[in-house]
Amino acid sequence: MGKVFVSIGDVSGDYYGGEIIYLLRQKSEETEFLALGGEKSEKAGARLLYPTVSLSTVGLWEVLSTLGEWKKVWRLSQEAIEREHPDVVLLIDNPGFNLRLASFCHKKKIPVIYFVPPQVWAWGRKRASRLSQCADWILTIFPWEVDYFQGGRAQVEWVGHPATHLIPQAQFSRLEGDKKRIILLPGSRKKEIINYLTVIKKFIPLLLREREAEFTMIAASQEIQKLLEKEMVDFPVTIKERKELLSVLLGSSLAISSSGTITLEVALAGVPQIIVYRVAFLTFLLARLLMEKTFIGLPNIVMEEEISPELIGRDFSSSRLLREVEKILSDSRSGEKALEFSLKIREKLNRGNPFEEVAQVVSEYL
Repeated sequence: MGKVFVSIGDVSGDYYGGEIIYLLRQKSEETEFLALGGEKSEKAGARLLYPTVSLSTVGLWEVLSTLGEWKKVWRLSQEAIEREHPDVVLLIDNPGFNLRLASFCHKKKIPVIYFVPPQVWAWGRKRASRLSQCADWILTIFPWEVDYFQGGRAQVEWVGHPATHLIPQAQFSRLEGDKKRIILLPGSRKKEIINYLTVIKKFIPLLLREREAEFTMIAASQEIQKLLEKEMVDFPVTIKERKELLSVLLGSSLAISSSGTITLEVALAGVPQIIVYRVAFLTFLLARLLMEKTFIGLPNIVMEEEISPELIGRDFSSSRLLREVEKILSDSRSGEKALEFSLKIREKLNRGNPFEEVAQVVSEYL
């Protein structure tokens, strides 16, 4: 009977982890999973050590607010790994915690598989050499990441981006008519959601003075849905679950997307979008100094051009957002252009089912 320790830090990682756990349980129901994660990994069959998805944050000052809890998670993880003696450890994203965990497991001579490694191509290369020395496998989601991690002891392989597997090929299906359908995608971290909603609450009345519009907001989890229902009770917004994203995207005019993996899913669906993000001002300045990429939005990074407008930091205001929204809604070719880019992005990132690839590598240690 095999045993796997899984470490996850956010909603996207939890979804990926859940898919991988499900596939491994299909291979052997006797395999045990102990996880740092959330709803998806637990439902797939993992025993949840700590709900780390609820701690997910971005930014230096934002991370400091959860430091005490992460210290607790670190202690629990060390104790669990020494007590349970897993056959293999699967780390998914969350580099701030998982790089340290990779080093700990390597010293304990436990095989380490890292799926969705740190985005060293955006933030610098120091983490790459550190990880390549303590991991056994590094499974990347972007093709250009392979070169960054080679040269160490780890085997490195590009398995494709999960979004290309989860989002079907876009079809031109936008509905015609005066009333525009706008998707609001506030993210999965509580702090970023509150920052997003602060602007959106001012933006909705401004847009409705100019034109008719329907608003649908997607909740990343059940916990987030409760938060959104409370915050948006006085606004004409329909709130739906994450699993309804695809059906909501079909026929939509525009998405206002909080920067993250969701922006790539929207792009692959062929829906025009504006990528937004607001963090603490000092965090924003630090990010601009450290980042090696010109853009923050994944579709723009993949295409190496601004195919979707970015409103980051203080640029993300209700008045500026209104101007960008009007530009897209007034452009008769916006949907057609978004569809063209979706096909190009898919061609760059697609390589089959990455979850099956990861599950196969993990199973070799069981």
